This record gives sequence, structure tokens and C-alpha cells, in this order.
Amino acid sequence: MAEELPPNTGPEGMPEVDLSQIRVESLLLNVASELMSIGAGQLGMIPGMINGGDGVQARLAIGGADALIAAFLDGLPEGTELPEPVQELRRALAELQLAFADAVAHSEAMEGDADGTAPAAAKPKATPKTAAPPPPAAPPEPARPKIWTPGGDV
Repeated sequence: MAEELPPNTGPEGMPEVDLSQIRVESLLLNVASELMSIGAGQLGMIPGMINGGDGVQARLAIGGADALIAAFLDGLPEGTELPEPVQELRRALAELQLAFADAVAHSEAMEGDADGTAPAAAKPKATPKTAAPPPPAAPPEPARPKIWTPGGDV
């Protein structure tokens, strides 16, 4: 006998979702929150997360969350006060962006120590070279005729 599926499930056994009931604003913020969690895990901010430490994945997750939050904000009417959950999400995103910048700086410092070279921020800047003399001026164009003719001659 065939197994009967519970109500509201599709042929693959996955629950069917009524798309008319989903609010895009809510979806944007939920996905942004999930991306931020992934980014935090990749930065090692979530203990025990598998595959942590992938800077490329962290950067993509942070950038995606930032874009989704920006899309949400673009959809708000002018002068609308941000709901508290959105303010918290923006604060968390800012903290995550700072953690990413710190991780990048730390990684560059560690690479510099491993090479025996100073990190890029600690390397002395090159002294500016003296300005090269300007190229010689082009010779002035000959004076134009006083009246115009098709050949350009007077």
C-alpha cells in the first residue's frame, strides 16, 4: 500500500508553502539574519561551527546580508522609523563587518610574520619621487586664415 502524505505536503514529501502568505520584507530580514549567522561562524565567532575560518564565505555572507537589509530599507516609505528588530540587525551587521575587518588585518599580520616581512600596514611607505620635468610644449599651430574657404586657404 502506498504511504499517504500528511496534508499540505507535495509529492516529494516537502511541505507546500502558500506563497501568497509570505511577506517579502520578512523573508529579506530572515535570510539576512541567516547569512549573518553563517558569516559569524566562518569568522569563528560561533563555537563549534563546522568549516569555520573561510574568509571568502564570510565576505559573501556579510555582503549578501548587507544587500538584503539595504533592499528592505529601500522598500520603506520615506520617514518611516525603523522597527527595533531591524535596528538590532543593522547593529549586528556592523559588528560583523568590524569582526571581518579585524580578521583580515590579523590574517595579514600573521602572513607577514610567517614570511619574515612586516604586514602591509607596518611597512614603510615609499618616499615620493621627484616630479619628472614636464614634456616639451608642442609647437604652436600656424595662424588660421581670416576667411574660411573649403581648402582652408585665403
